[in-house]
Amino acid sequence: MEGSLEEKERILVVDDDLNTLKMVESFLALKKYQVVTCLTFRDAMKEMASRTFDAAVIDYFMPNTTGLEMMKAFHDVDADLPVIVLTASRDIKVAVNMIKEGAFNYLIKPVDPDELYVNLDKAFEKHRLVLENKNLKLDLKNRYKFDHIVGESGRMQEVFDLTSRAARVRSNALILGETGVGKELVAKAIHYNSPRNGGPFVGVNCSALAESLLEAELFGIEKNVATGVDARMGKFEAANGGSIFLDEIGDMSSSIQAKVLRVIQEREVERVGSHTPRKVDIRIIAATNRDLDAAVAQETFRKDLFYRLNVLVIPIPPLRQRKQDIPALCGHFLVRFCAENGLAKKKISPEVMKILSSHSWPGNVRELENTMERAVVLCDTDTIEPVHLPDNIGVSSQVAGERTEDNDGQGLDGRVNEFEKSLILEALEKCGGRQNKAAQMLGVSERSMWYKIKKLGIHTSKDS
Repeated sequence: MEGSLEEKERILVVDDDLNTLKMVESFLALKKYQVVTCLTFRDAMKEMASRTFDAAVIDYFMPNTTGLEMMKAFHDVDADLPVIVLTASRDIKVAVNMIKEGAFNYLIKPVDPDELYVNLDKAFEKHRLVLENKNLKLDLKNRYKFDHIVGESGRMQEVFDLTSRAARVRSNALILGETGVGKELVAKAIHYNSPRNGGPFVGVNCSALAESLLEAELFGIEKNVATGVDARMGKFEAANGGSIFLDEIGDMSSSIQAKVLRVIQEREVERVGSHTPRKVDIRIIAATNRDLDAAVAQETFRKDLFYRLNVLVIPIPPLRQRKQDIPALCGHFLVRFCAENGLAKKKISPEVMKILSSHSWPGNVRELENTMERAVVLCDTDTIEPVHLPDNIGVSSQVAGERTEDNDGQGLDGRVNEFEKSLILEALEKCGGRQNKAAQMLGVSERSMWYKIKKLGIHTSKDS
């Protein structure tokens, strides 16, 4: 029967002894837990099939079954269910075997209520952490689905095909592309859609650290290698059972390249200051914005390491070579940043889309992402206009990024800024220096007005 109906943890109690069953139920009822009791294994399995539980308390010795068999049957239904085993036997081998097979803990009969409460609290905490970890992994897997890599062009369809293929195999992968094209996003899509998605994804930027620091970061370090240094595992060990993403691998020194090659060949690492090999089960996904073929020819990148990495190559084109993807990318970022900032849906004016499509995007998708985030934050209306774009992407992009100089040497940007400044000053004068009124007169948001005043260096009093 069921106890309290309050929204507390639900516990399944199974024991063929009615007195023990009622005693445990009374202990749990004092703590307002939801309690479901069963005298038989068959009834317990019916309850397991009909609802979820936060823990189970079961007797080890049951008619026609054992606590071990019952626990395994429960775990077939819910692999994460914490099981506490009750036994009248003080044979430690029974308890050790149960814990080895997956029991949370065991208690000796007669049950001490305080001991039961302490064990349940610990079991609930562990169960909560396990579920949070599973939900986090599921969230990551959903976030890095292939359809979250946005692109409709033929070049990007090739990227999707190669990424999907890479997720299905175990081979190392090499992602090529300029800075900002989305190499890490592709690497995560490979990992979270592969059989290794239950393991960690560990990223390392090989160009961000000096050689000695990168070596310790990758391979780990033993205690007392230097004064005050504690033992620390490296990224290869941290990625055990999952994937390691070596970003900008083309910037690695030749000595570290040799050690990475050894990891690939031997599947083991040695920490700095140690000669003890440690086995690792990892998949390497590397990326670079360099021409590795040229680096091999110039002998700045090891040929043998290149061949080990160059198994499945995924080249990502720069944004300027797939401008037909810009509208879809803009729409994706627009939805995302409006949601993240709690803003109503916005749209992009045709003029802005024309400007964005004509820009050369030297920073690739990352630059477009930052541009859209800025535009969403600055826009107070439902439509993003040219005024919400950065200067280097604004009016000057209408001439494909080329600077047009007039006879006195003043660039187009300078002339536009002077024109905007004169309009704002005139509006402020007519509105008595009140920025909100001047913004209304010019048909722009107060936020955009504030930004322009600050950017153009206009000195004025605050709104009254």
